[in-house]
Amino acid sequence: MNQNRIIHHNFEMSPEEFEAKKAWPIKGTHDWKGEYASQSPLNQMRLVRDGHGAEGTQGWLALEGTNSEQFYAEATPRWYRPRLAFDLRNTRATLYLKAITPITMNKGWQPYLFIDDYCEADNSYCGWFVHQPLQVGSDWTFNQIDLINDEKLWTRYSLPVNRSLDTVLSTVGFIGVMHFSYTNYKGVNATGILGIDEFRYNMPR
Repeated sequence: MNQNRIIHHNFEMSPEEFEAKKAWPIKGTHDWKGEYASQSPLNQMRLVRDGHGAEGTQGWLALEGTNSEQFYAEATPRWYRPRLAFDLRNTRATLYLKAITPITMNKGWQPYLFIDDYCEADNSYCGWFVHQPLQVGSDWTFNQIDLINDEKLWTRYSLPVNRSLDTVLSTVGFIGVMHFSYTNYKGVNATGILGIDEFRYNMPR
């Protein structure tokens, strides 16, 4: 666990450096290695350096969909080397989102901040998302999300795995932006480019 430092993804690296940080499965195992992942297809996200970042910076993350079945991007501390997990109970996360192009998807889908843990004993993931939808505008739109340890403010989407919010929020190995309709995360049919920038978490409230 690393509870003391704010994690800040500002995407101020080169596109080549970012490509090298993408998470990929390790053949012959259940394991993966890397720092970022997206769907779908797997890892189509890319880093853009055009000087139009959310805080006047060079870089930002482009999540591009073309009739995408899933539409998400995440940081993957569980797959870092060395591995990390964070106790994010009652902390804060912030990020900027922007519709770089118009984004279309099936009716009823919205973006949310989500978390996952991983249990090695049974190779299972358990995920929750905050009920508060994230806001996306034609300009960079600031989102602040408090990760309050109260199940009334979250939805568990990774059924039938049913670990409690307290369990998952205390050992977060994955965190990011995902589109949901109720507990569904497949069937988005997303087309367009979502910009993500200045993603911070493990912040004090």
